[in-house]
Amino acid sequence: MKYAMSMVATLTASLMLGGCGSSSTTPAATPVTPAITATRTIIMVWDGLRPDSVNATDTPNLYGLRQSGANFTDNHSTYPTFTMMNGSSFATGSFPKTSGFYGNTFWTPPQGTGNTIPSGNSAGGTPQDYVDPVFTEDYQVLNTLNNYYSGQLLLVKSLFATAQAGGLVTATIGKSGAAYIQDLGQGGYFLDENTVSPRSLVTELQTAGYALPTNTVRGYSGTDAVTLSATNGNPTARAGYVTFNTTAFDPNGVQAIASRDPSDATQGAPEDAANKYMMSVFTSYILPTKKPMLSLIWFRTPDNVEHGYGPGTANAKAGLRSQDARLGELISALRSNGMDSTTNIIVVSDHGHSSVSGPLNLYPLRTINASTTLPNGPLVNGSTSGTNNASIGGVAASGGYSFSGDVRSADLLTYRGFNAYDGTKCAVSPMYGLNAAGTPTLAVQVDTTGSLCGAANTKYQAISASLAKPVAAFAVPAPGSLPANGIVVAANGGSDYFYVPGHDATTVKNLVKFLQQREEYGAIFVDSRYGSIPGTLTMAQVNLENANRQNNGQPDVVVSFNWDSTVSIQGMPGIEFESFSAGQHGMHGSFGINDVHNTLIASGPSFSNTTVAGPSGNVDVAPTVAYLLGLSMPQADGRILNEALVTPASKSAPSVVVSTVAPASPATGLRFELPTDPTGATADSSLTGSYNINLGVKDLTVDGKTYRYFDYAKAIRQ
Repeated sequence: MKYAMSMVATLTASLMLGGCGSSSTTPAATPVTPAITATRTIIMVWDGLRPDSVNATDTPNLYGLRQSGANFTDNHSTYPTFTMMNGSSFATGSFPKTSGFYGNTFWTPPQGTGNTIPSGNSAGGTPQDYVDPVFTEDYQVLNTLNNYYSGQLLLVKSLFATAQAGGLVTATIGKSGAAYIQDLGQGGYFLDENTVSPRSLVTELQTAGYALPTNTVRGYSGTDAVTLSATNGNPTARAGYVTFNTTAFDPNGVQAIASRDPSDATQGAPEDAANKYMMSVFTSYILPTKKPMLSLIWFRTPDNVEHGYGPGTANAKAGLRSQDARLGELISALRSNGMDSTTNIIVVSDHGHSSVSGPLNLYPLRTINASTTLPNGPLVNGSTSGTNNASIGGVAASGGYSFSGDVRSADLLTYRGFNAYDGTKCAVSPMYGLNAAGTPTLAVQVDTTGSLCGAANTKYQAISASLAKPVAAFAVPAPGSLPANGIVVAANGGSDYFYVPGHDATTVKNLVKFLQQREEYGAIFVDSRYGSIPGTLTMAQVNLENANRQNNGQPDVVVSFNWDSTVSIQGMPGIEFESFSAGQHGMHGSFGINDVHNTLIASGPSFSNTTVAGPSGNVDVAPTVAYLLGLSMPQADGRILNEALVTPASKSAPSVVVSTVAPASPATGLRFELPTDPTGATADSSLTGSYNINLGVKDLTVDGKTYRYFDYAKAIRQ
């Protein structure tokens, strides 16, 4: 059946800024009086699962779940569409404006006396750098940051804390960082790729003969120290991507760099065995012995293989089959334990996924000369690893693979006179772009003396190396040494964060103009403190401003990289530029349609067999699950998804208004610069110089409250 919903089309093509006040943004949910008996619920996150990847061939178990349960056909990831950003939305039912969290990678400006910064180790036991922007997919990093923020890394109470306060047993397993942020207080049972907690569970698992993640020993000391058995091995090890060496980015054809091989079909999902191990611990021990009422299972599949090889590739499809097998194991375990008829399963993805590529008229897809050898590395938990002898071929008449799309913001800004840093030293990527003639956008060079990179014979690609004072490495200066009006870039993939610690309005305006003129960048959002800047929207309009974090983790400017949902690679629509990341073929994080629109499927005794065509979002998952557990989350930005429930909290039918939000005025008089020329010397003669943004929104109103969902944000250059 189709849940009744009225859809109202707006009469105007866009809403100006004045029409997008706080009354239209997502309000806090009203506390509910639960009318149901608490029902065991398992949330299973398929990292990076696109809705159009669900089919009877690659994902038969999920396909069957969708056929028998509730399918939300218009679900929305939280922007920026990163894993940890959406991890916090699953945890709290909130946007950054409420939770105060800005993962995946963000920068904590030095604070207080002596410019103090966080200090601590990584999950691997080595000191973690916090001078540069930090990647948060690490439980020890999250612990350090949570301590730094006085236990308030998340500013609101989480779903797991709510369940534990209600006396319910909880369990979380899976991907490092993403699983951990669900239960920062560690009040439940936990297993990820690096550790196990509480300490009593470590003992129980070892006594029962289970192996442990090898880094478990790093988290315990003294009387709690953990010793691994001689047969423990490394159950969560995963192979690196299969690569080949290419000289295509050296005009002289000499210097080779490693490229991931998107045509490889030997590896499958390199984390398959790790996921199978973690699911086995859950289904054969935690589920039957601890009987958690709330569980979250988050694996890095298919996202990991999509990153390495791109959506639609052979290994990406193998990742779908791997993840679907884990779902099958979960369903079988519920049946064998007599829990299947009394347990809800919610399958959701944190975001969609896109192929990395610049426009095909500038960077045509290319063939790959297939390898005649298997990768030369050892098997890692059953997956191939190492290098093969594939090579980049000519322009593809059909099909083909991308070798373009990487953008290094700190390099481009430095070349244009800004003091910009991204925390990364000299590096190379085979995704900087080859034009039709095979000429690289950025050639590979070698620092023979080490004067640029700190070590002799280091390879690099940097347009700023051609300056009178050459620069090829962009580490953030030590606290207190950042130049006046310096800019710190947290490179995140499909979007970048820009921090301007001095909060100089002129620097911000110049930064915005630069971003508007470079065609690699898309929609731009600026902290409201800088006032109205033509062609931009405020960060508040997309739920990114938080008063507690304004000078302590919140960026000053957020930009989505440009995207195009009409272009397909390997049969999957959607391409985007990405921040420099050493050669990813798949990415997310942008405000593009294929990143924002993600998967949400729910089945079990609490859910109807229905298709929900109206908008829903990742922020709605936590308040809905809380309701199913007989609890409430009044602080959440999301709502209860009553449309799909057998016993809804409200039977009111929502109405939806679809509209477009645009800046009060466009930016004009600009000179647009082609991605093929990082110097900016080559202008796009087809455009006259106007830049604007279209932000597609859906406002859902129910029971007197309005919830806003974002469909996309697109830069319009004319």
